[in-house]
Amino acid sequence: MVKQLLLFLPLLLFSTEDNISIEPEKLKEKKVEESFLLEFEYGRMLYNNPRGISCSKCHGKEGQGGHKIAKYYDKDKNPKILKGVDITGYSLKDLEASLSNRYRDKNNRRVKHKVMPMYYLTKEEINAIYTYLQEVKNR
Repeated sequence: MVKQLLLFLPLLLFSTEDNISIEPEKLKEKKVEESFLLEFEYGRMLYNNPRGISCSKCHGKEGQGGHKIAKYYDKDKNPKILKGVDITGYSLKDLEASLSNRYRDKNNRRVKHKVMPMYYLTKEEINAIYTYLQEVKNR
């Protein structure tokens, strides 16, 4: 027991309240200032490697859509192709709604995506993806 206390003694000596408590606002500012990635670069990274299937698999390399997701047959046995939509024109509100399955149709009714997976992204991550999509749209 004495050996265990001796191991933790240096930690206790150097742990003062000033060292432990960091104001959340200052921590957030520090992270932003020290970040080596721009927001659109972080958004590109998330777009290509989110939690699950990459956005580019359905929406293309830069969100322009048109990629074949699946081929299926309707009730009359006619072949159909499901393609990803262009998301470069989405507003931030639409993107947030789509990524959290809160999308609304033209009549303001909640519509659940039949194909879109849930990603459980934070607001900051969605903002970064939105910034990336705006950057590629405006090239």
